[in-house]
Amino acid sequence: MMSKSWFNRLLLSYMPIFIIVVTFTFFVFFQLISEQGRKEAINANSMLSLQAMRLIDTSLRAIDNMVMKESINNKSLIDFFNSNENGDPYINISAVMKMNDMISYYPLIDSVYLVRYEDQVVLSNATGGHIDTYPDKAFIEQYRNTISQKWTDKRAFRQFTLLESKDVVSLVRGAPFMTGEKGMIVVNVATDALERLVHELYNSEVSFIRIKDGAGNELLNEAEPVDSMRVYANYKSSYSNWSYISGFVQGTFIQTVSLLYNVWFVIGILMIIAGLVWMIYISRRNAKPVEQIVSRFSGYKLALAESGKNIGSGRINEFVFIESALDNLTEQARQYQQQYKEDLHLRTRNLFHQLIEAGAELTPLEWQREALRLQLPAPADRHTLIVMELDKYGEFCSSYSRNDQNLLKFALRSITYEQSSRFGYACWAEWTASSRLSVILFESGNAHAAMLVQLCDSIRAWIEQNMKFTISIGIGDPALQHSEIAKSFQQALEALNYKMVLGENRLITREDMMSQGQVEVYAYLGMIRSAVYAFRKSEASWRAELDDLFSQMKQGLLTKDEIMNVINYLLYSLGRELSGLGKEFNLVWESEALPVLTGKLDNCHSLENMHEAIIGKMTELEHTLADMRYSGQHAGIIQEMRRVIEEEYVNPNMSLEYLSEKYDMNAKYVSKLFKETTGQKFIDFLIDIRLNEAKRLLKETRRTVQDIAEEVGYTSAISFTRVFKKVVGCSPGEYRSETLKQQNG
Repeated sequence: MMSKSWFNRLLLSYMPIFIIVVTFTFFVFFQLISEQGRKEAINANSMLSLQAMRLIDTSLRAIDNMVMKESINNKSLIDFFNSNENGDPYINISAVMKMNDMISYYPLIDSVYLVRYEDQVVLSNATGGHIDTYPDKAFIEQYRNTISQKWTDKRAFRQFTLLESKDVVSLVRGAPFMTGEKGMIVVNVATDALERLVHELYNSEVSFIRIKDGAGNELLNEAEPVDSMRVYANYKSSYSNWSYISGFVQGTFIQTVSLLYNVWFVIGILMIIAGLVWMIYISRRNAKPVEQIVSRFSGYKLALAESGKNIGSGRINEFVFIESALDNLTEQARQYQQQYKEDLHLRTRNLFHQLIEAGAELTPLEWQREALRLQLPAPADRHTLIVMELDKYGEFCSSYSRNDQNLLKFALRSITYEQSSRFGYACWAEWTASSRLSVILFESGNAHAAMLVQLCDSIRAWIEQNMKFTISIGIGDPALQHSEIAKSFQQALEALNYKMVLGENRLITREDMMSQGQVEVYAYLGMIRSAVYAFRKSEASWRAELDDLFSQMKQGLLTKDEIMNVINYLLYSLGRELSGLGKEFNLVWESEALPVLTGKLDNCHSLENMHEAIIGKMTELEHTLADMRYSGQHAGIIQEMRRVIEEEYVNPNMSLEYLSEKYDMNAKYVSKLFKETTGQKFIDFLIDIRLNEAKRLLKETRRTVQDIAEEVGYTSAISFTRVFKKVVGCSPGEYRSETLKQQNG
């Protein structure tokens, strides 16, 4: 009976608190509704400013892009700027018709006029004449030498002197587009048109929008006074440099909601204070039963030594069980969420690799289900793979820390999603290698190849303009079935293999790869052997032969692996030829030239860089070898021997024995010194001189083979013919006949 009475008393004591809490809950509910309404109104106002800014920026950017495109491609405009004052009137009529088409296609445009610098002619969509008689002469003179890349501030424009001026913003572009040396194109957009465009977005009785140009001028005529409005949003366009200010008119519904919010807030605070006072009073009055319950907890010896939360001298906190349980639950929840995020990321990457790897078994239904679970784009009508590769990745890694690299890679991935969305594509991007970002583009039925190229080029251009690195993009063919995605991915990778030939910071499509005829690698081996042989003999022609080699390699459209095979064969041939000159020359090549040249080639990212590195190092090596050849003890004697051979090559007795007797030296030693110093055997040097003279006589004279043989130092026409055919590949008579055919043909 006593227990029931205590319970009733406790219930009656806490009944006021219950009533206060319920009442306060209603107040909080209505307060939250009003606050939510106020925030929604403010957010809607902010979205209004953003929508107005995006609407105007999109419209102005479309006009800008149209002017750029027409100035480059339109024949009527090009002919106008290339003609003179006395030119064909049809050219002016065509230009006027084109300007009228521009105005019809873009209703925002108020007027367009063209200025030709050569004869100071101004031609607009409504009139034409000399610049001195045109009302907008001051504006033309102002922007003639300093064409801005943005829209001008608000200005007064008058097409005819009899008409009143109107407020416009203008876009000035040079003609031609890149140089602007022949004239300018001026497009005027009336501020009234912008006002009509924006006015449709909001109710002027509730909210307002003000637009200011870069100089702070009001672009809209209906600018409300400051006292009657309250600003909630202020944005600045990165394209036009205009400011967009919006808010609510004082006395509107939002102000009433704000007032009610303040009233409800005060009421809520008072109720909280009253509830706290009442709870303290009731708790103090009814504390005894609570203390009894606590004392019962204190009677237990809780084994919680591992938690480290003992209080006092051996006494255990009676609430440690609850605290420990909450800590454990919180930690388990955190670990679960972390594990879930990691599993989600791994599942996403695994699905991506299943799609791009050939042979992976994945049905369209399985893909669609997994994409739904992972919140990825659903399969589309067709898919195209593009692969973006960071150019000069070695320099990229050495220039940035690991954190900066990750940040820049995240920026590249983000701009890919942003640009894809702007062009109407859904995309899925993953890093499939440290330097390669692979992207699946989901295309609808109305997508076309030109738009895909524009998307890729916009990403490439954005990276070039805003980052300190560049990218090259390989594009595969569209995959009409999900099983063809792997093929499209391989085509994109194959396209990047031609980056070394075609150049970096560009798009590489299948058309680029098929536009040039490919040449087998072995076709260059003969050119390499010829150039290296000329280098060994210190002939100046080696440089021209290498230039021709690299020129043909570029035209032959080799992949990176094929280029490296050709370069490795060049290095191998150089080493083999130099090893034949002696140990000293081979030591210079292996210890000095080869390591330096290999290091330079490893840092080359294009065929042009490799060409410069090889020519530069071989030039240095040529000078080194020349110094070594002519710094020996008998270098002067060998040079004297060469001079004697060149003067007395017609002597039939010219031989090593003849030279050894003449200079009192051993014939074998003369042969050894001659090869080490000149890089060529004595007999080869003598034959080259004799046959070069024989070729000249065969082409320029009608003398017999016997006479020519005796003229160049051979006593017998048979021995001369045998040597000539062995070296040249044909007999002297055949050589003369072929030369005559070429001269007569």
